Amino acid sequence: MHEDLVRWFEANRRDLPWRNGYDPYHVWVSEVMLQQTQVETALPYFERFIGTLSSIHALANADEHTVLKLWAGLGYYSRARNLHAAAKRVVAEHGGIIPNDYETLRTLPGIGQYMAGAILSIAFNRAYPIVDGNVRRVLSRIHGWTADNPRQQWNAAEQLVRQAEPRMINQALMELGATVCSFKSPRCLLCPVQQHCAAFRMGLQDQIPAVKKRPETVRVNVFAVVHAQNERLLMRKQKGLWEFPMFGDMPAGALAKVGTCRHTITHHRLEVSVFSGAIDPANEFEWVDIQSVPISSLTKKIYSVAQQKLLD
Repeated sequence: MHEDLVRWFEANRRDLPWRNGYDPYHVWVSEVMLQQTQVETALPYFERFIGTLSSIHALANADEHTVLKLWAGLGYYSRARNLHAAAKRVVAEHGGIIPNDYETLRTLPGIGQYMAGAILSIAFNRAYPIVDGNVRRVLSRIHGWTADNPRQQWNAAEQLVRQAEPRMINQALMELGATVCSFKSPRCLLCPVQQHCAAFRMGLQDQIPAVKKRPETVRVNVFAVVHAQNERLLMRKQKGLWEFPMFGDMPAGALAKVGTCRHTITHHRLEVSVFSGAIDPANEFEWVDIQSVPISSLTKKIYSVAQQKLLD
């Protein structure tokens, strides 16, 4: 099976920039970005990030403002903070050379079992397994597992990575899950390991793997105010990112509603009413040029709603 899978990957793999030479820094940055993010979404961020911070030394020497501005819009900003902190550690403690052993990698901020395995197998071609959502789905269908058993999945991944070239087999598993063995409507007739797949033989592709129950969506009403003065906006800094004043209830002030937007954070659905006008600035707020600071996707949405009103 692993021979069929690797052969398919060599012929069908997507041309992704971090696969050009498998530079450990590029592989690391890409894997951090791809946590909770689709490849198509991460690609322009990766290219912009590497174009600005081309080496681990450049990342370690950058200030947080620069790192978060490059990350702004990608979400899950703790990923960027951990990557930045880990780069500083690698430069300070390892001379800027990314460690190629598991135990040392695991001591760095943001690097867990999956991330260490991805860096070691893809960048250094070492026999370490990885299990993400795509790999979990592929292995569960191949083996016909109807119950979710993480240890079983990691054991199977480890067995595979010791039978084939680690870099190739791990990427092949992820690529198959991303492009063929999809969650809904898998393209089984195009699958290179169809003959090895228990779920296909039993006709259970739609039932395997077991679907994890998601938390119920919580709807939250939020009121955001865009207060402009001399081409600057009233904002505050939260965990390195700048945001507009936001309230759980309608705020006091000379305000006019300019629109609405929606934003999802994990299982919270924010219904945001956007106002323009003037409010009394609290101590934590400052007048900011929004073009020069890192902002989140939510702040971008709010600003987009209010921008036409500001231009009038």
